[in-house]
Amino acid sequence: MISFIAPFGIEREREKFIQSVNRRVGKGNWYWCFRANDKLYSHELGMQLYEDAYWVHLRKKIDLLKKAMQHYDVYVIDRHDLEAGLSYKKQVHPYYEHYADIAVRRCLRRYGIWFNGKDLLHLRGSGLDDVEVPFHLPYLINSPDKTAKAWLECNRVIVVAKEIEDKARLSEMLIK
Repeated sequence: MISFIAPFGIEREREKFIQSVNRRVGKGNWYWCFRANDKLYSHELGMQLYEDAYWVHLRKKIDLLKKAMQHYDVYVIDRHDLEAGLSYKKQVHPYYEHYADIAVRRCLRRYGIWFNGKDLLHLRGSGLDDVEVPFHLPYLINSPDKTAKAWLECNRVIVVAKEIEDKARLSEMLIK
């Protein structure tokens, strides 16, 4: 049987939450996915959609693109965020997730440009925080808030598939 767990509270206690899920359903029996309009999206595609919201936003707000470029790099929580580089999978904080900084870096790379300043840019309140970036496919978000952050918080789920038959069925269901 395939079941779902909503990741409420993950923003405050990331590692504790993951340990709790592992104890509850067993390591290797759950997967990050995104759910929207009765469809399941792979974690990779869901994160690509998150990043695409930034890409569209930066295309429309060239001043924000220039602002980011004028810095050495960007961060959400602290300078340890830089260790993640371009990888959404590398979360260095045991309590918090930081995806906005990674999305900005990846978008700069997609635009064929990079940082050229000396100072770090804290994304909170900069116009590049995920609560400020509109989600480009608002009909997919299960919330009145239509931001990149809402996509993460409202549509990301944990899918539990313990049996091999369920894992095979999940693989067939996922939009990758």
